Amino acid sequence: MPENASPQRGDNYLKLNGRNAYVEIPSTADYSVSTTGALTVAAWMRPDTLNFPHVEKDTDYIHRLGKGVQSGAIGDQEWTFRMYNYKDPVDHQERPNRISFYVFNPEGGLGVGSFVQTPIETGQWIHIVSVVDSARTHIYRDGQYIRCDTYSGAAQGHCEIHYQAPPNDNLQLVINPKAGSAPVRLGTKDLHSFLEGGLSRVRLWKRTLDATEISDLYANDTAPRNGLVAEFLLDADSGVIAVDTAKGNNGKLVHAVWAIQE
Repeated sequence: MPENASPQRGDNYLKLNGRNAYVEIPSTADYSVSTTGALTVAAWMRPDTLNFPHVEKDTDYIHRLGKGVQSGAIGDQEWTFRMYNYKDPVDHQERPNRISFYVFNPEGGLGVGSFVQTPIETGQWIHIVSVVDSARTHIYRDGQYIRCDTYSGAAQGHCEIHYQAPPNDNLQLVINPKAGSAPVRLGTKDLHSFLEGGLSRVRLWKRTLDATEISDLYANDTAPRNGLVAEFLLDADSGVIAVDTAKGNNGKLVHAVWAIQE
């Protein structure tokens, strides 16, 4: 028996080419933090490179999964998962393959979120879960809690607050998430950067999962049905539809293909 529920040899998964491949899922209010004041997003990811060729402009990271297309006065930014390249010459701070989750104000700009800074190997499946409550973000890797951060209100325990950009860097950066019409995309967020690798079992809950639930999800693929609002198992072998087994809000593949884990 495997020690965890990662895709095993012979399992189907979604393969993304790192250039133009993604899945687009229509927006629903259940995918927004502001709807219930809570959101959990979980996914298995397998990076097939440590240095992605198509990164965000003037950065060395990609958005591998997120919700938000436009910024500014008509913005619809909400949340995203990022992953940095191993080599990061653009940023003065070393962040080799850092994986992070952020929440944003609708206009975009700086967000607040939590990150994982642990070694990653090409071709290795990893399980990332982000939990958002009414004031904080939390992140887990492979069933283990890593850290939390405060996006609204006073710092609680070890959950740090974040600060605005200069010249207001003495002021707390506060995020007020709002539901927008942007789709959820897998493999990208806004078509400006793309994941090269695999995705499997992407799930969203409109509540916070606790540490035991996340551990069971990683080890046994035990996915609680309470509050589950999206479940994309991504285990098909043909077609261009990513089936949502929770609510039927199916996604559409664009240049992405089905593959078999070797």
